[in-house]
Amino acid sequence: METAGRVMRKVQKREVEHMAEHRKDIEIKEQNDEVEIDLGRLIQSMWKSFRKLWWLVLALVTAGAAVFTVYQRFYNKPLYACTATFTVGTGDESSGSYSFYYDSTTADQMSKTFPYILESSFFRNTLLEQLGTDTLNGTITAETIEDSNVVTMRAESPSAEDARAILDTAIAVYPDTARFVLGDIQFNMLDEPSTPTEPFNQMGIKRSVAFGGLGGLVLSVCILGVLALFRQTARDQDEMKEITSLRCLAAVPLVRLKARKNQKQQKISVVDERLPYGYRESMRGLKLRLERKMDGSGGKVLLITSTAAGEGKSTLAVNLARLMAADQKKVLLIDGDLRKPSDAVLLGIRGRYSLRSVMDETKDPEELIGRSKKSGIYFLGSTKKTEQPAPVLSSKAVREFIALMREKMDYIIIDSPPCGIFQDASLLSEYADSILYVVKYDSVPKRRIREGIASLSGSRAEFTGYVFNDAPETGGAYGYGRYGYGYGYGYGQQKYGYGQRKSGEGTDAADVGKSVRKVRVSEK
Repeated sequence: METAGRVMRKVQKREVEHMAEHRKDIEIKEQNDEVEIDLGRLIQSMWKSFRKLWWLVLALVTAGAAVFTVYQRFYNKPLYACTATFTVGTGDESSGSYSFYYDSTTADQMSKTFPYILESSFFRNTLLEQLGTDTLNGTITAETIEDSNVVTMRAESPSAEDARAILDTAIAVYPDTARFVLGDIQFNMLDEPSTPTEPFNQMGIKRSVAFGGLGGLVLSVCILGVLALFRQTARDQDEMKEITSLRCLAAVPLVRLKARKNQKQQKISVVDERLPYGYRESMRGLKLRLERKMDGSGGKVLLITSTAAGEGKSTLAVNLARLMAADQKKVLLIDGDLRKPSDAVLLGIRGRYSLRSVMDETKDPEELIGRSKKSGIYFLGSTKKTEQPAPVLSSKAVREFIALMREKMDYIIIDSPPCGIFQDASLLSEYADSILYVVKYDSVPKRRIREGIASLSGSRAEFTGYVFNDAPETGGAYGYGRYGYGYGYGYGQQKYGYGQRKSGEGTDAADVGKSVRKVRVSEK
């Protein structure tokens, strides 16, 4: 009993050490509290958001122009302003001599008392009496230039005539009402008042539209800036280091396909020489690195997954299988996404059976596997969806099937569903030896990538690394830039004609023994 206990403790110790070492390889790093803002990337992210939300910008500009114009025309009451600028002189009224406030102390005193007198009840009552009304249809204000005797008096009213009358009356009655405070004063006009011809608070239609549209544009820029600031997606290896210590195995460049007539869906096939050399070279380099790692560890089953849908993992899995099969390797591609299968369509074949069919005891497991004559890929997958795949993926039949295929195949590639939504990827990872994580450039928030990787950290499979998919020109150490379908490799009109090779380009492993004219975008 004592010997057995020691053995158990040793086994447990080894397991703990193995798990610690395993978790170290996929270390999840906490984000720094301080957020550094790269202005160039912020603008780039804003431009990307604009390309997706251009309709929102257009709607805000249009709405701003319309709302402001309607407000100006129907809700903003017109106001007229009448102003006069003058200097204030003091002196003896009987002698007729007046002097100016050159003394800074006296000027400062006037600047404080002049507006105060306008607000006094005595001045207001006198003004109303002279106007012959009980209420003032407007407002009267005054401003003095600091350390001077220059005053600007302003009257505002909904009526242009009332604004002029209020100002003229205020100028006339002010010296008498201010006599007890400022003494005898006289106004020397610098800018005579005149009756206003148009309201100061309203714009024409063109200016209203322009001003309102500009306001909508500013609001949309603020919204795009906030979205870009909080986007926090992975755009290079340095940002991925904030998430994980996994190694970047490749940066697969973005490929844009030209629209073709009578073709609903175009598929990226690595064996098509019309695709850019950089894309095919990047995929070939990824294949070699994966084979080297798997052969070194003795593993055969590779699980390919991502955080979210639309990151291109299925296209990556299919093209890896194509390249491996082109090297005369027996490769089995399993479409593990039973909720949304797509590999059969990408291969251009009609899949009859799926992992669900493995549970049928009446069928021989080897009879469920089809083979593409064009690519030589062994394939298990269907176009039919499975509503509840978890019982299937965790079944004994699936485990035994994959164990059987290990003995017959050189490599098994499992195209798993995204791990950020369901537990399907976690269930499939129990059958794999290695995990390849696909990260689409500037697509998924870092937080979700971190959570996705962490959700697979407890599986028996080890992370091989990650791939940056749809990477731009500076997409990483193994990136080859952004390429378009036919851009640089066109049909004789571009830099490299159809069927021609770039100088220094070697023969692709997937193209050995095949004529360029036999290559098709998708295999039948």
